[in-house]
Amino acid sequence: MITLLLVLYTLIAGWLSYYLLTHQARPFLFFDPNKAPTIKHVARYGGGLMLLVTLGCLVAIFVQTTMLIAVVLASGSLIMMAIALILVSFMQIS
Repeated sequence: MITLLLVLYTLIAGWLSYYLLTHQARPFLFFDPNKAPTIKHVARYGGGLMLLVTLGCLVAIFVQTTMLIAVVLASGSLIMMAIALILVSFMQIS
């Protein structure tokens, strides 16, 4: 069961990294990287870190070490929380 959930988490992390890396130069959600260059950096570094988490998840699926699974899940959660908190600071409600 944990393997199935880890595969699902890997797919979600991979999609998020792809989305962030492909939206470095074009607007996404409420954010425009052309108006605030920091958003571009957040998308680039956040997408890169989530790509590392995705690769870590792929390794964890095959290795099946409890400690590696815990580290990958915790790091992915912390990275996404940090990205969300940084992006919220740039949110402009009109």
